[in-house]
Amino acid sequence: MMKKILLCRTAWMKYYNGRANIDIPRSGSKYIQENKTGGEIYNFKNVKGKSYAYFPYITDLAIQNLGADRNDDLIEGVTIVFCATHPIEGGIRVVGWHKNAKIFRSEQSNSYSEIFHSVTEYKNTVLIPEDDRIFKLPETFGRSSLYYIALHPHKRRLLEKLEKYIKDGGKLKLPRKRRKNKSTRARQPDINKRIKVEQTSIKIATKYYEDRYGTDCVSSVEKDNKGWDLEVRTGNTKINIEVKGLSGRDVVVELTPNEYKIFSDAKLNYQLFVVTEALSKKPRSRVYKFQTKGKMWVGNDGTILKIAPVKSARLTTK
Repeated sequence: MMKKILLCRTAWMKYYNGRANIDIPRSGSKYIQENKTGGEIYNFKNVKGKSYAYFPYITDLAIQNLGADRNDDLIEGVTIVFCATHPIEGGIRVVGWHKNAKIFRSEQSNSYSEIFHSVTEYKNTVLIPEDDRIFKLPETFGRSSLYYIALHPHKRRLLEKLEKYIKDGGKLKLPRKRRKNKSTRARQPDINKRIKVEQTSIKIATKYYEDRYGTDCVSSVEKDNKGWDLEVRTGNTKINIEVKGLSGRDVVVELTPNEYKIFSDAKLNYQLFVVTEALSKKPRSRVYKFQTKGKMWVGNDGTILKIAPVKSARLTTK
């Protein structure tokens, strides 16, 4: 029996919940580049308990490739896997999926959606958080935005891996290597709280990026005075991460002059990783990235940083 799995290449967004000042669609599509919008920007919007999906540049679907008869107008029970090219690191990533979807042969419209190709219950949708989109796909689409993966026997292993990824809820376990303990000295019992917060935050950030890129891709540069603490290398791309830890729950971060200069001049390969309540049982982390549109720093939780430069002075006696 043919597996009802359809891959759809779309623009890269954080939420796919409509256009917003913190969620500009990014794509090689000329239309999206010029208009900053497109039908797929609503693909994960909750519309009265349902989600309507748009497939770019598709008018009529070959739903017989999913098991439908040639005269059928629709097919049900399909899993649609949405994919997009990472705007910084490149490569096609899985961004989420719709399970148990109903796909129509021709374009549809209603009072909720101007054009859509499929519909499913919103509870059957999964959108992977932007920083967790680490499942990479080979370039299989060609010129089409759709790929009927079950029709290609040579992609069987990829299909099995993709099915497991979906079954596991979007968790992809990367191989991890045990780090050698460079020091066997016990920590001092009177260690300063600030140092504890910093060390804990570095550990949290390191694990965060190792879980997404692999142990070998993450290195510490804390002692090199570069203006950031960690470096992540993925392919030809290097991401610089400044880590800030806080014992409280509010995001109030102070930067040294060197750190602030790097922060102010930062481009898309720089990230600010902030840990709040670092010494609690459930510390919370946020990742802030610079968004060219609007020139703002936006967190993976949707918050925006407010920047207030602070002057300082050095006082001495004569």
